[in-house]
Amino acid sequence: MKKVLLLCCVLVGIATKSSYAQMAAAQQVQWAIDEKMEVPVERDVLWAAMKDYSLVEKLSNGLVLSIINKDDIMPILREVTFKDGSKREELLSQVEDQHRFLVFKLKDSSLPKGIKSAQFALFTKEKGDASSELNWRVHIEGSKDAKELLIQQFKTEIEAYKIGYAKYLSKPKSVPAMRMN
Repeated sequence: MKKVLLLCCVLVGIATKSSYAQMAAAQQVQWAIDEKMEVPVERDVLWAAMKDYSLVEKLSNGLVLSIINKDDIMPILREVTFKDGSKREELLSQVEDQHRFLVFKLKDSSLPKGIKSAQFALFTKEKGDASSELNWRVHIEGSKDAKELLIQQFKTEIEAYKIGYAKYLSKPKSVPAMRMN
């Protein structure tokens, strides 16, 4: 009986240590970019816009012309076409409708020289009063110089999206009613 109890204690200790190690690893993620914006719509409206590829040109303020899924099995290969004609392949690895976030990474063939990996995570959060927050987080691994260049490129992309989302999701201004005499 003592051996069984001792074994249980050891197993619980190992399991606890393992979960602490996983939590510590998750907390050590260093985001190269962590940008947020608030929009005057409910989270469900924001999420629906994020998932509607037909809106990408508007939501990116014209920077991105299209996003096309190349397959429908996770991770989903998709091709992004920019207004300058350049293209980027991404792997959409998570789409969480319940928590309203998505994660994609650049396919190896689309990584700039000196970059080992680049991953975007887009999170939504209900702010109350019919407003929400959109959070772009980017993790990049690679050489310092290549990383700095890619960070600038992604920040430019995110700024275009901020402008596009603000335009598209802004509440229409009310117009005073005219009085008929």
